[in-house]
Amino acid sequence: MLVKKMLVKIKLLAGLLLCVVFGATFSASAASADVAASLNGENITYDSLTKGSELEIYEAEKALYSLQMANLRKLLIEKLIKLDPRSKEMSEEQYISQYIAQPKPVTDAQIDAFIVKRRIPQDKINTNLKEQVRRYMMSQQISEQIDSWFNGQTKKHNIQINLREPEEPRFDVDIEGAPYRGGENAKVTIIEFSDFECPYCSRANDTLYQLSKMYGDKIKIVYKHFPLSSIHPGAEKAAEASICAQEQGMGNFWKLHDKMFENYRNLSVGIIKDMAKEIGLNTESFNQCLSTGKYAARVAAEVQQAQRLGIQSTPAFYVNGRFIKGAQPIDIFQQMIDEEINQ
Repeated sequence: MLVKKMLVKIKLLAGLLLCVVFGATFSASAASADVAASLNGENITYDSLTKGSELEIYEAEKALYSLQMANLRKLLIEKLIKLDPRSKEMSEEQYISQYIAQPKPVTDAQIDAFIVKRRIPQDKINTNLKEQVRRYMMSQQISEQIDSWFNGQTKKHNIQINLREPEEPRFDVDIEGAPYRGGENAKVTIIEFSDFECPYCSRANDTLYQLSKMYGDKIKIVYKHFPLSSIHPGAEKAAEASICAQEQGMGNFWKLHDKMFENYRNLSVGIIKDMAKEIGLNTESFNQCLSTGKYAARVAAEVQQAQRLGIQSTPAFYVNGRFIKGAQPIDIFQQMIDEEINQ
């Protein structure tokens, strides 16, 4: 049954691919010239249309590439199966179930380990969720076994794939004056745009802490402010407070930073002032800094910077300029960090 569902998904992707490909073909023919438009003889080039939209364009190109690759893979699997004499009088699903994918039952221990790794909240864990996890892990086994079989077939047959994956953009993010921890001259710089009242940012902070323990001075973690004031009314003042703490030393920024993320549900000005006292700040100087809004303009400038980069939610990360959206699992960060270190 899982095999059949996966084949249906591949066929749906193929249908979507046709729509995207025809649209892309039309756009390509229309874009044959360098000039997209002109006003009183002044040309507007196609290159100018991409500025500020690099990430959206890359994601669209990547979606098209994924659809094309899924369709190509489906066609190749069909053709490779037909090359095997055993496939006669068998459906594709039957062949895959008999000769390619034989998933093992998923144990309760494996489900529990998956839940822990993905940090699924306790209040979300129930029988239905565990069953969803079980089906997902079974489908992953099938997918991995098909991948293994397909990779083996590519070594046996003359298969040449000419599809090119789109080039990932790298963003130049100004971090002058921003607090950081880790190696000052580390090969990998992780820039985080975050909000002290954001629950996902609090979760991501735990991930970054684990990464800092794993990689030490090989990485540099930089914090940038992007308080979402429309949904987190105290986040802007919390951002200002962290810079007031930074005024008394970068180490104090990180002390208050960690404390606020631990208590992200309740960050009134009074509570933040109590935190400042707990971590040993000069409270008179800190309180004056916070009450006068000394760093409100700096926070506003970083919000504008985030918006210019096209960031719409928190947390958002740049690993050596490569974008990661949201509080992703730690292995997503590890893969990108390792790629950058090994370059």
